[in-house]
Amino acid sequence: MSLRNITEHTIALKDFQVQGDAIKTHPLSIGASTNRTVNGQQNPVIHIRPGETQLWRLANIGANIYYKLHLPGTRFHVIAQDGVPVGRAYAEDTLLIPAAARFDVLVQGGAPGTTRLETLPYNTGPAGNQFPRADLATVVTSGTPVTRAALPTDLGPYENLSHATIADRKIVVFTENKAGTIFYINGRTYDSSRTDFVSTLGTVEEWTVRNDSDEDHSFHLHTNHFQLMSTNGKAHDPTHGVYDTVNVPKRGAIVVRIHFRDFTGRTVYHCHILNHEDMGMMAVLDIVPPGARPRATHSG
Repeated sequence: MSLRNITEHTIALKDFQVQGDAIKTHPLSIGASTNRTVNGQQNPVIHIRPGETQLWRLANIGANIYYKLHLPGTRFHVIAQDGVPVGRAYAEDTLLIPAAARFDVLVQGGAPGTTRLETLPYNTGPAGNQFPRADLATVVTSGTPVTRAALPTDLGPYENLSHATIADRKIVVFTENKAGTIFYINGRTYDSSRTDFVSTLGTVEEWTVRNDSDEDHSFHLHTNHFQLMSTNGKAHDPTHGVYDTVNVPKRGAIVVRIHFRDFTGRTVYHCHILNHEDMGMMAVLDIVPPGARPRATHSG
């Protein structure tokens, strides 16, 4: 059975806090009680037939909180991450989705009945937040059964940077003050007039992103995707390694490789927990043409 013209759902995950009779916008406490929504609705209904295959485009479009997504009795067959098809599809029972991260997944209907798309409890560390379990949507399986489709495995060619020539190695260190009110990259808060890193177009670099704090952060790079090589020393499968946003565990580290392929100019990298970014955890990357001299920059 072909997967052409299958039902597709965009599942945009976002939360809001309430102050009085209005949505609170500032200041936001990440750990405060919040209301989680799917496409702006609380607990909408998603219909699927027994055996039916659907494409769900999952996106955490919130500012700060994590989702640990789970659908009882069903596995998520991941076919794309952060807008990039994977080289080989893979299945997960749960998906950890930091703010700004996206997954395209295939799901298949089970026996007739009702279940809940839920986010499981998630603790970001002693300096972070504990997010409770919550229902997100009601999934109703009903109607005329269909024959289960064969799910794809290989999804086409992909770039594997595992054996690439490395032009430079850089270290990014996330830290914060004890009060959790100032956040740093390599000991500095964000300054738009300062260039923190310079990279050359057409090259591949390896960055180690180290989290020296007692809470999870996420690493996000503008303009270029990257290949996740390892988390806390454990190698990551290159067939599903391409991201633009990844969680960095507390007191842990990730290693990524970046191929600067298409664009020059100044861009940024930051923690995509936006409360942290807004309080300093962002830095500037300047991508320059081959042979170019780095632009003058304010040293801060």
